[in-house]
Amino acid sequence: MSPPRQVSPWAVGGVVAMVVIGGTIWKDMSTPDLPDLHDREVVRERLSKVDGIRPVLPVTLPLGYDVARDYDHEYSSDDADSMTFDEATAPATSWSVFFFPKEGASRDGLPVVIFCVQAPDIRDRFCPEQVDATHLQRQLGQTTVTISRASPGRRDMAAWSAVELTTDLDEVTWLQ
Repeated sequence: MSPPRQVSPWAVGGVVAMVVIGGTIWKDMSTPDLPDLHDREVVRERLSKVDGIRPVLPVTLPLGYDVARDYDHEYSSDDADSMTFDEATAPATSWSVFFFPKEGASRDGLPVVIFCVQAPDIRDRFCPEQVDATHLQRQLGQTTVTISRASPGRRDMAAWSAVELTTDLDEVTWLQ
């Protein structure tokens, strides 16, 4: 009778790697296409599902930045009875919009930047209040916009201090 055969740890590792990579490919193939955030109507449709304060966007983007990649909104229950507060129907009281550098630009030291706005009459604070080298505060009408560096990178936010701001998607030049 021959002794039991041992399996090489390299062989086991190879099988595990194939399963993990194959699972990732299968998952990617079965994931529905993500919405095209370059498309003005796609963004308009996503934002129209939420009432309340509107996100503030730059009309143009500083050199090296891509379209907004994430639009997050928050709710505040300041005036709502906590037993009847329903996030599904509550108006947004804050928006955060994330801008990432174009591929390759992050190597040039460009950070991820977040535009944050919130309703002025709420108790909760969703946007940073500090103003320093990595946080700017701008005004669009009565709305305060906080523009924050959210990743390592250049500390200079001067490029963002000069961009024109809007809540009108039709004015945003980086949407098609």
